[in-house]
Amino acid sequence: MIILRNEICDKLEEIVKNLKIVKHCIGCEGINLEIENPYHHPSIELTQKCNLNCIYCYSRLKNVKRGIYGNLEEAEAVTISQYGEPLLDLEGVKKGIEFCKDLGLRVDLQTNGILLNEEMIKEFKDLGLDLIMISLSSFSNEKYKLLTGKDYFDRVLNNIKIASKYLHTIVRAIYIPGFNDNELLNLAKELNGYADEIMVHQLISYKENENLLKNAGIDLNNLGRIRDLLLIVDEMQKNAPKINVTIKGCLLVQLKEMDGFILNNITYDVFSEVPDIKREYSPLPW
Repeated sequence: MIILRNEICDKLEEIVKNLKIVKHCIGCEGINLEIENPYHHPSIELTQKCNLNCIYCYSRLKNVKRGIYGNLEEAEAVTISQYGEPLLDLEGVKKGIEFCKDLGLRVDLQTNGILLNEEMIKEFKDLGLDLIMISLSSFSNEKYKLLTGKDYFDRVLNNIKIASKYLHTIVRAIYIPGFNDNELLNLAKELNGYADEIMVHQLISYKENENLLKNAGIDLNNLGRIRDLLLIVDEMQKNAPKINVTIKGCLLVQLKEMDGFILNNITYDVFSEVPDIKREYSPLPW
């Protein structure tokens, strides 16, 4: 007799069952399986400049014009931004928040967190910013510097704690199996009671940055297993019971349709071409 299921299959099903959709993904077409070709939230792109040099980043691999991508009139939420570090154009961020709040949209700010401070965070809250997403995928200066090229770990961790006093705060973490497992577990423990959510993403490898990943000691053969992603998220949740540790919503809704045997064996395609923005473009109105 061939046994197709084992205890890990049951465990993976239970993990997926308990995972909750992160607030950032609420209102996104990607969590509606009835939409054949869904779009993510519209985004406002202000700059491609960045004060980090992350080895896995796609932003510097594609030229993107400053402007709005997507139809704000049909959206529930907008993201500032997906390319570059938006706080390098602080006035643009403020105007973007004001403009989108006048349209009745939820406004999500995505940042590496380096330039944040308490005064700025308070001002964003007063302008109506709904949530802030801060990227952090390590729990040591050494790993942070290896991933980003800079030494800002302590500053970013502190800014996450400050932000969580005023705004719904989501930490965006990249999971690199065999490289930052313990880092993420310790990060979750440290953030318990501070951040509201941690959204864990698979590392995506592009041909243009493949050598950078290898030179950092990352084994590309370890990437992409859904089983590994679910297990690390489950362990992080145990370390941070006060916050929601989860994965991106468009992936989660698909995994909820699968049984444990598939979850135990499926691999996410993490070797990709640099993504294009396929949404309609319009210039900034300010």
